[in-house]
Amino acid sequence: MVLALGVAARPLPAFAANGDLVQQTNFAQACSSGIGVGIAFDGKNLWYSCYASSPDLYKADPITGAVLASYTVAGGLGALAWDGNRKKIWAGWGGAGADGDVRLIDPATGAGAVMFNAPDAGAIDGLDDGLAYDAQDDSLLISPDTSTTIFHYSTAGASLGSFGWSGSGCYNSGLAIGGQLLFQGSDGCNHVWVVQRSTHAPAFDFATGAGGVRDEDLECDSVTFSPKTVMWSVEAYEPRRAIAFEIPPGSCATGGGVDSDGDGLLDEWETGGVTIDPDGAGPLPPQFIDLPAMSADKNKPDIFLQIDWMADATHNQKLSAAALKTVVDAFATSPYVSPTGSVGINLHIDEGSSSIMNYATNATWGSMSKANQLAYVANLGTSGGGGYDWSAFQALKDANFTSTGRTPIFHYVIAAHNYDSTTSSGISRGIGASDLIVSLGSFTGGTGSDSEQAGTLMHELGHNLGLHHGGGDDTNYKPNYLSIMSYGFQMSGVIKGGAAGTFDYSRSALGSLNENSLNEPAGIGAPGYGTRHWCPTPGTYVAVNNAGGAIDWNCNGNSTETGVSFDINHDGANGTLNGYNDWANLKLKGGAIGLAGVTPDLPMITDHNETMTPEEEQKSPPASRYTFTGFFSPVNNPPTVNIAKAGSAIPVKFSLGGNQGLDIFAAGSPASQQVTCDSGTPVDDIEQTVNPGNATLTYDPATDQYTYVWKTAKSWAGTCRHLTVTVNDGTQRSADFKFK
Repeated sequence: MVLALGVAARPLPAFAANGDLVQQTNFAQACSSGIGVGIAFDGKNLWYSCYASSPDLYKADPITGAVLASYTVAGGLGALAWDGNRKKIWAGWGGAGADGDVRLIDPATGAGAVMFNAPDAGAIDGLDDGLAYDAQDDSLLISPDTSTTIFHYSTAGASLGSFGWSGSGCYNSGLAIGGQLLFQGSDGCNHVWVVQRSTHAPAFDFATGAGGVRDEDLECDSVTFSPKTVMWSVEAYEPRRAIAFEIPPGSCATGGGVDSDGDGLLDEWETGGVTIDPDGAGPLPPQFIDLPAMSADKNKPDIFLQIDWMADATHNQKLSAAALKTVVDAFATSPYVSPTGSVGINLHIDEGSSSIMNYATNATWGSMSKANQLAYVANLGTSGGGGYDWSAFQALKDANFTSTGRTPIFHYVIAAHNYDSTTSSGISRGIGASDLIVSLGSFTGGTGSDSEQAGTLMHELGHNLGLHHGGGDDTNYKPNYLSIMSYGFQMSGVIKGGAAGTFDYSRSALGSLNENSLNEPAGIGAPGYGTRHWCPTPGTYVAVNNAGGAIDWNCNGNSTETGVSFDINHDGANGTLNGYNDWANLKLKGGAIGLAGVTPDLPMITDHNETMTPEEEQKSPPASRYTFTGFFSPVNNPPTVNIAKAGSAIPVKFSLGGNQGLDIFAAGSPASQQVTCDSGTPVDDIEQTVNPGNATLTYDPATDQYTYVWKTAKSWAGTCRHLTVTVNDGTQRSADFKFK
């Protein structure tokens, strides 16, 4: 029994093995030539074609075989394929016109026109007996008779290459696609080979059990015998008939697998739900996934997550509701534009029955939830020389997730304490994946703060969606890459409006930065945003709240320089740092997403490339209210020691990124204390002093500089002192002095 969401629990029918006969349909009218190889299914009716005949196209009832309409399109047609986008029929050549002609036919009138000619395929034989429409990239796969090559074309007629048939012992024949699997027939040999759509890697094969029927063209049907999915094939010779044999539920959708919004979840899944065989031909029973009840939308991309969490009497790694909502909101308000023109992404997170499924209505997952509490372990899995070993993760996944049938729809997440023996915040199962770990046991409170949880979940999910630490590359901490994929923003969010806390992927590709020739006045050109860059003192990625203005790249207190050479992301080398638009480049179909009907072949070892530890987090301290990077002349920043006359009044000049008023100092600041003089440090004389008077603070809008007049004491002669200026957001900078 499985729960069909929104209705009472209902039993699924018994499912047979791949290739088992479900239906034989005898058609009421024969082909005048005695030969016909094409079959198509429009969601309700079957269509069959005839070679060198008039009529050459028939519409028939799939159960009774009664002919409902007939047309003469060309005087002979080959293989057929239903186009679920155009709601029309593609037809190959078959005894009329030029070999290689591919037609598009209006099923309402029978009118058809040649859309293009496939010369390389047409040169092989005068009959095309395999044709499949792929709705996901609007292309056609063509299999001419007596060939072992499959040809790939765009619907505009551009050649997209060719590849070898996967079978043996016969010629290739019928073709069908309706998702992530390509089915290849075998020219009457009653056997089908199945490969992955994009890689052509073998998935499985099976005998059709056609029982003497010379099967030719293939066509998916996920409707007539629902929730079973069947494959139709047509008899090449008389008597005119078609057979439907069983294939894994959910493995092949009608009409080429239409996915209007490009999220990897087919339209028919999102509008009617889908029955999924969790392990292809394995022992696990098929499961019905009621996507409409889960608020799926065929016109707006949906991403589904199931989060299982580890817990025991003293530990609970479950992510907070606040953290989950932060990530859901980030996707909802994103600028991602789908093929339908919709903006934003619907993110659905199942973390137990009480977790929110629909934030618009506050509906919870309730009985629809499949999420689980897992037994607590301090360290999940191990690493070896090749990287992290996912075997322990996979064992938990198989025990708690695989049998639900959610594998081609949901990303699977385990919220653990730590993985391996590291204190890293998390890891994904590769770039472009569907599994990930959030492991915050070494962070705030043993679970991570709400911000650490939200940032890490979104960061690792970003890897699943094809993003690297630099967006399109692995260069971390790029100041011109404003994304939580960068370690500088993962835990506290992107700086926006002068404050951190915006959890977001990058929304534009900012201009490149040449670390061998940086232009400080130009900054990065990101008004409204802040950024971070490396400063040796204080040894952190300092925050710059106004990334629309000048940036002091070399941290010398002067942001007017050009041609600066500095390692601003602290990766040990000067190079060119490139911006990247994350949202525009997300890949929603990674790992097992969309791959129904077959057990996905996922990596068991992946690079251990995540080093976000508590120590790494400290390198990006909380963003301050002000942009305070150091002092201007006449005061030198460390490590230089300023030589000054005791009793003089020294103008201490600095900038806070604009006029912040005069009430800027923290209590007790500025302050100095005597320190031991270090004879090994560089020194420089103070070239400018002012007339003694009361200690004052002024602001000059022309230079955007504050000046604090620091009155020194004559008694300091022969000593060294450390001056610290602390502003009221907690930011502080220091300078060293030696008095004579």
